Amino acid sequence: MTTSGPQGPPFGRFPDADRPVPPAGWQPPMPPPVYPPRSQQLAPQPGPLQPGPPQPLHDFTGTIELKCILTSDRELRRGLPLFLFTWVFASLVASVIVGMMLPNPAVYFPIGIAIGALIALLMRWRLKARLDRTYGELQRLQLSPAGLRRTDGNLSTEMAWSQIDRIETMNSALPSAGANVARTGAAGAAANAAIAASQRRVAAGIVGRARLTPLPGAHRKQLQAQDRLSGGRLARGEAHIAPQGLIFPSEFEEDWMSGTVGAWLRHYRPDLNVGA
Repeated sequence: MTTSGPQGPPFGRFPDADRPVPPAGWQPPMPPPVYPPRSQQLAPQPGPLQPGPPQPLHDFTGTIELKCILTSDRELRRGLPLFLFTWVFASLVASVIVGMMLPNPAVYFPIGIAIGALIALLMRWRLKARLDRTYGELQRLQLSPAGLRRTDGNLSTEMAWSQIDRIETMNSALPSAGANVARTGAAGAAANAAIAASQRRVAAGIVGRARLTPLPGAHRKQLQAQDRLSGGRLARGEAHIAPQGLIFPSEFEEDWMSGTVGAWLRHYRPDLNVGA
């Protein structure tokens, strides 16, 4: 015996009477296009952004600090004549001393050359370590509405904008304490030539009245070398007013006249015609 329930529409086999089967290849019609209002069609469309006038990097009212761009490798290459002279001179002295104990030239001469090379390498290593620390950590130039302030771990040089006298090209290397100490004979001439070559770095500097102040932990020899130039007593810990103080911006910017320092000078001292 069979029972029958309520009969519904067939499922998955025949379509409803009001939904005929579409023919093959039939696609639903596309909706009509929607156009923006006429006011928006006539409105000008934004074009590509045009570069405006260059904006200043600063407003000359705060304080900015520039790091030193000098490298020890460059300075060591400049001091190569001094290292060579040190090697030759130390080799000769060591050869004489060793020769007094070992009179065989085949023994004392190579030993003297090796000792001279070791002394020159130690001298170069110590100088590189000192320059790396000075250039990388200590030497800075600050620019503020009050003026310029340069520090290098030994000395602070402060120069107000109003006290700047001129821009002058000169040697920016600080003479060492041993400059021109050997004045006679062939060895003296060679030593002076090597020292002069290692202490030659011509650059444009800012010249003006400046306050020089020794910093805590400064190297006495560096202060003494500065005293010989400025006539002060920095090595004794006393500040000094130098009528012809010097600051070399090329230690902090390659093309400083077109860079940050030049912009500050043109702002506070347009009469100097920097970069003109």
